[in-house]
Amino acid sequence: MKKVLFLTVVLLLSLQAAALAESKVGAVSMQAILIKCDYGKAMDSRLKAKFEPMQKDLEKDATAIKKLEAELKNQDLALKLEAKQDKQREFRRKVRDHQDSVAAFRQKLQGETQKLQQPILQKIIKVVNEYGKANGYSVILEMSNVALFVAGGVDITDKIVDELNKLKKAGK
Repeated sequence: MKKVLFLTVVLLLSLQAAALAESKVGAVSMQAILIKCDYGKAMDSRLKAKFEPMQKDLEKDATAIKKLEAELKNQDLALKLEAKQDKQREFRRKVRDHQDSVAAFRQKLQGETQKLQQPILQKIIKVVNEYGKANGYSVILEMSNVALFVAGGVDITDKIVDELNKLKKAGK
C-alpha cells in the first residue's frame, strides 16, 4: 500500500514538473519601457518643451524668495516694528503664492503626462500581448508591481522596446 501511494505521489510530481517545464514566463518594466522607447522619448520632449519655461519661472521665484528672506534677516534689527511686519507679510504672501504656483504646476504636469501616456500604454500592452503570443509565453508580469527578483532571461523589457520602436518607425 505504501509503495502504491509513493508511486502515485512521484507520478503526480513528475506530471506537475512536466507541466511547469512547458510554461514560459516573462517580465517587463513598464517604467523602463516608457523611458527607453521612442514613443516615451517623444512624450518627454513634448513635456519639456511645454513645461520648461514654467519651471524656470518657478525657480526664479524661489530664488527671489530666498533673497527676500536673507534681506529680512539682515535688516531685522534695523527696521521699525511696522516696517518689519510689512516685510514679513510680503514674504509670507510670496511664499504662499509660490507654493500655490508649484502645486498648480505639478498638477498640470501630472495631468498632461497622464494624457500623453495613455495611448503609449495601450500600445505597450498591445505589443506585449502580441509578443507573448508569438513567442509562446504563458504569462508576462510587470516587474515593479509584482516581482522582487527577475532572472536575466525572463526580463524581456528590451525586446518589447525594440518591438515598440519598430512600430513607431512603421508609423503606427
